[in-house]
Amino acid sequence: MNKSQGFKKLEKRILRKIGNLNREYNLIRPGDNVVLGVSGGKDSLALSVLLQKLKERAPFVFNFSALTLDTGLSSDSKDALKKFMSSYNIDFRIQETNIRSTVESVVPEGKQPCSACSRFRRGILYDYAWENRAVLALGHHGDDAVETLLMNIFFTGKIQSMPPVLVSDDKRNRLIRPMLYVREFELAEYASAIDAPVVSGCNCPGVDFLESGQRAFMKKLVSDFELSYPDTANHLIKSLSNIKSSNMMDQGLWDFSGLTASWESENPKIIWKETVRNFNSTSMGKKLLEKDES
Repeated sequence: MNKSQGFKKLEKRILRKIGNLNREYNLIRPGDNVVLGVSGGKDSLALSVLLQKLKERAPFVFNFSALTLDTGLSSDSKDALKKFMSSYNIDFRIQETNIRSTVESVVPEGKQPCSACSRFRRGILYDYAWENRAVLALGHHGDDAVETLLMNIFFTGKIQSMPPVLVSDDKRNRLIRPMLYVREFELAEYASAIDAPVVSGCNCPGVDFLESGQRAFMKKLVSDFELSYPDTANHLIKSLSNIKSSNMMDQGLWDFSGLTASWESENPKIIWKETVRNFNSTSMGKKLLEKDES
């Protein structure tokens, strides 16, 4: 395990970012029972260690455990995950699932299974968290939030991303994302430094789609921008908490038709006369005037 000065600085920087997000959004609260969904990728494995260290250093007490849903893990991968978690004294368990067979039965061949797989995984994690009265933590980082924002803008026509705290529609679960201030390259470096046993020979049923989908395209788009403008992703992350709603077009936020300047509300008769004058100058207004005169 690498304990060099560079590693310590990296770990301190990432923990500071997690701590800042936690203070600003009140993610982990005194007495919380936090369960982290660990996929076996670098991000969730890194977060498992970081949350354990945060638990040991936090000025308040909270419980922390990690859960991996088995969608076809090899015995070697399971053993490696258990050994890794044990080395950091992390309360960890692997839960058997039928996600792979279910996805294969409901998703037509050749179609992307990611959405269905994500729903099934989230459903199991939600149920587990509810049964254990736990707050569900996920390993999404800042780059994930940026890519999700761009995907929604380009492909759905919505400005929407990943909030740091979310309550499920049925109100049973509180979900947190402690790493939204952390960049993916930082986590890759950290995961490598702690020798995280990233699951190889990916057991994800959608592995063939990962490098050619919309998210991969957004990742490349941001990366290309950063070649010329290095702060692109950081600015996009910042924009998620710096929204000027009055400069958007969402009529659910503003009654645009009812907006008036101060002089309009102070002189309603003037406004009415001006409105009538403008209407009378239109073709319809002229026709009505001619009809009245006749």
